[in-house]
Amino acid sequence: VGIPAAAGRPFWRSAPAVIAGWATGGLYLSLGAPIVRHVFGAKDHVTQASVIVLLCAAGAVACYIARGHSSRRVTLYGTSALSIGTALTLAAIGWQSLPAYLVALVIAGTGFGTCFYGVLRSIVPVVRPDERGELFAALFTLSYLAFGLPTLLAGIAVGMFGLTATTLGYGTLIVLFSATAGLLRRFGTSD
Repeated sequence: VGIPAAAGRPFWRSAPAVIAGWATGGLYLSLGAPIVRHVFGAKDHVTQASVIVLLCAAGAVACYIARGHSSRRVTLYGTSALSIGTALTLAAIGWQSLPAYLVALVIAGTGFGTCFYGVLRSIVPVVRPDERGELFAALFTLSYLAFGLPTLLAGIAVGMFGLTATTLGYGTLIVLFSATAGLLRRFGTSD
């Protein structure tokens, strides 16, 4: 695990977007199905599993569409979609509207995919091929920590504060963090 010297600045500038993206994945993949069941009352497993399918499919389609755009533009879109999609998800929970929740999930899913895709496109080209192994190890270590730690804390918080309150707190943090990541990228250098 290491960050080659040429990738240091781009890596750390991209870290907030990576954290926001993977924490979003953790939110929906850990709490998404229980929300569908307990908040919206959908007891069938197909509807509950649709959270995972929609998140990942939207991310994949968005990355395919984004392939012709600059890494900066893709990452800016991703952080915006994460922030807006997650905020709309929280609103849908308040409205208790499953259709609104699923639409918001698709928006957040496009950000989930494009944040990471944009970051990869901005940092991988700056290193030599023989340095990519250590760069990817560092990138995935950061990613999995951003995915796992908030999810673990959310699991503990559900027992203390309940599913809805935990989801609203976790989601609010993602909205703030992804908006901050987008602003940092927006007003940073153009990569």
